[in-house]
Amino acid sequence: MLNHHCAPRATEEDKEKFFTLINDKPWLIPSTVLLEIIPVSIIAYGFWKNCRLKKRLQIEHQKTVREYIKKSETGKLTQEEFYYLKHI
Repeated sequence: MLNHHCAPRATEEDKEKFFTLINDKPWLIPSTVLLEIIPVSIIAYGFWKNCRLKKRLQIEHQKTVREYIKKSETGKLTQEEFYYLKHI
């Protein structure tokens, strides 16, 4: 196991206190796990929402490009639109 220079070593007395605390108050385990799960679930939700939004943005970008291509075939592009289409 890695030794950390800031953390003190756990002694037998510390381990005994920990096990006594867990035996006296077993409800600490589920509540601690719940507190750990909340940030993880928020991160997972944000990740999947970001993936969906990124995919939607790609679709909108492709629609815009198709629209510019249709306009370019008719010759009704402004200079800015032509520059954008040229640099996609």
